[in-house]
Amino acid sequence: MVVLIVVVVATAVYFTRKKYREVKAETIRTDMLQVQWKLKDYIDKQTVKGEEKKYLGTKISEMQDNEIIKDFLVKNIISEEEYDKYYVLQAGLEITNYEGSYFLINYNTYEVIDTKGYNKSDDEILYKLTDINKKDDENTTSENDNVIEETTEKNNENEKNDEG
Repeated sequence: MVVLIVVVVATAVYFTRKKYREVKAETIRTDMLQVQWKLKDYIDKQTVKGEEKKYLGTKISEMQDNEIIKDFLVKNIISEEEYDKYYVLQAGLEITNYEGSYFLINYNTYEVIDTKGYNKSDDEILYKLTDINKKDDENTTSENDNVIEETTEKNNENEKNDEG
């Protein structure tokens, strides 16, 4: 009886952690999409008004002494040539960074990066919105493929049963 309870509790803890990680991932992804949307809207409004583009934030190349930025740059997520393309968002447009991290934006591609990253699994950390979207697409595709395989197998079994 005790072993059964331990197994049930361990399983519940495992699935709770998994669900928490999935919810956290979706929250991070949503926040990054919101940052991307707000900044596109901000720049588009300037363009429509015929104003000179004013980018929010500070270029990474100008913030290399900041501890959070230093820690991020050591990971080589972006190349040194890209330092002038990415801006560190510290405030503006009601954008709130996570504690101990910043959002970075490339205004040419609207790539959004979270300097803290998101732990997709124990051995994989994703920083870029495009990488998070790509992983979500891969997971969705593999889940759909599994459903299609299972449906095909069931249909084949049903056809065999109907023939027999």
